[in-house]
This record gives sequence, C-alpha cells and structure tokens, in this order.
Amino acid sequence: MTRVIAAHSLYYQVGVFALVRHKDTYLVVQPHDALLPGAVQLPGVLMSTASGAGLAELGLRRTLLAQVGLSVGSLSLVSSFAVRLPEGDSRLSLIFGSEYVSGILNPTAEVRGADWTQPGQLRGLGAPEWLFAAIREFEAVVGAAPEEGTERVRKPGLMGLLGRKSLPE
Repeated sequence: MTRVIAAHSLYYQVGVFALVRHKDTYLVVQPHDALLPGAVQLPGVLMSTASGAGLAELGLRRTLLAQVGLSVGSLSLVSSFAVRLPEGDSRLSLIFGSEYVSGILNPTAEVRGADWTQPGQLRGLGAPEWLFAAIREFEAVVGAAPEEGTERVRKPGLMGLLGRKSLPE
C-alpha cells in the first residue's frame, strides 16, 4: 500500500476484517504482515481512502475472495477498536461477522495460510480478548452455531449492531 503524507502530519486508516463462521469453526489467516494486534489474525484489509456507503463491506468482500477464495453472506458489524501506531498514526479496526456461503478455502499468495479453527482452540493459538468479544457479539446478533447436520434460520427483522434491520433471506 502506497501512501503520501505531508511531513509531520498524521493520517488515519480503517481496517476492516471478517469473522467468518462455517458450522462451529471460524476462519483465521496467517498474513505476511499482521494487521491486528495479537497472534491470531482475521482476513481483512486496511483502507486509507475516504469511505462512502458500503465501501468497507465491498472492500472486505473483495479481500476475502482475493485472500482465501471465499464468499460470505450479509456482513454485520460486531466489534471495533482503535489503536495508536508506533509512528503516531491511528488505526480504526472494524470487525464484521458473517456466515460462510461458498467457495473452497484456497489461500493465495496474499496470506501465508488460512484454516477453519474452533473457538476453543483459538486461546491456545494466542488469540486476544477482542476476538472472543467479537465472537460473543456475533453469536448474540445471529445466533449460536448450528448443530452438525442442522440448518440455522436467522430471525427476520433482527436488528444489527448499527440498527440496520436484516431482511429475510
């Protein structure tokens, strides 16, 4: 990513990341450069352009397809946090939760690897607390993972974190 900034000025970045659930597992990636604090990483992208309606979600969908070859359902904001970077810049990270829809997990050269991981295994991998908070919020918004062999139906009209109503599928 190339950026041009004036001397002594600060800029901001918005990081958008996907918490993707498939049955009772979550997708984690091993990027070349960590974009989130902690040892466990989610697929995502840093954006440093002015955003408009839906730009973050569109960029995240494109990134998921480019990094791991997957498509996801509707995206719901489940977590956010801001960090001050060592050079003094700021980064806002947005975590969007979604269900896996299609594609074969196929990590590209944009990441070192990717795998479906059960929540119980994440702590042993060094997952930070913000990830567990995002999983709890995601499951509160869309429901717990379906039991093996059953389909989960999302309740029509459920309000998302940002107050957006989800439409029946």
